Amino acid sequence: MSVSEQDPNRAYRETQSQIYRLQETLLNSARTKNVQEEVKKESSSSSLSGQYEFQKGRTSVSDVPEVNSQSVLAFTEEHYPKKPKNLGTLYYNRFKEGSFREDSASYSDRHRFPYNLYDGTLPLPFLPAIGVQNVNNKITVNITYEDIQASFENLESPRARNNEIWGCDIYSDDSDPILALRHCGFKSVAPPAGLFPKLRRTPANMANQDNVTGNLPLLKGTPFDLEVELLLLPTLQRYPSVKRFDITSREWGSEDTVLHDGLSYGIYGIVINQRLNSDKSHEPNGYIKNLKWT
Repeated sequence: MSVSEQDPNRAYRETQSQIYRLQETLLNSARTKNVQEEVKKESSSSSLSGQYEFQKGRTSVSDVPEVNSQSVLAFTEEHYPKKPKNLGTLYYNRFKEGSFREDSASYSDRHRFPYNLYDGTLPLPFLPAIGVQNVNNKITVNITYEDIQASFENLESPRARNNEIWGCDIYSDDSDPILALRHCGFKSVAPPAGLFPKLRRTPANMANQDNVTGNLPLLKGTPFDLEVELLLLPTLQRYPSVKRFDITSREWGSEDTVLHDGLSYGIYGIVINQRLNSDKSHEPNGYIKNLKWT
């Protein structure tokens, strides 16, 4: 009997060990950038953290550390060589877990009496549990403008209030997809020309790290909806805490925590759909079919 037959989990553990070693590059980069930002804040009284610096006619963002996760993406592509397929579409909800099953429940029923206040303030992560066999596949998350604005304004958005985001560029699967979008630089209105010369809103796409189709509105308050494609990635040993675009992600994997028990994901592609009728709120087709009501 071969060693692999005696211990069927050995290959999986060896794969995880390689991922952990690759992830150290990401962690060290994040730490270095965070230290540089702290030194910069202490040594400079003329600039504030989170504000833009204008030098020689060009704009740089002082609070946007770059984290290199290309080695993890290359490792995933090498060790999960199948052609990525899309597992399906989930319709984002601020209060409920997404589901690929077609559970039928009314959109307006999420606040029906009697209210579950605990469920409202501490909802389950939006992404459902997805098995390791689906690494290097993709899923699509449809997000309405109302949910995007709720996150930016911290209004009836419990996952934003709880800062449910762990990692940088590569996030744990219990991280909120809208917070991940914001952490990668996505805005609800188009920034002034030249303000962000090197946006990386889709860092999990090695071929195009700003794979965005469609345009953001120029005027604040103009509604649009998103189709966000997420690439499923292996579990990481640690997820770093990094401050970018006014979002400080949380760390997971320190000595005081256990290893994350789910997958990871990164943003692979974004499609912006501006609404033809901008005066009406929007409930997308299929919204009520793909929510897990427990």
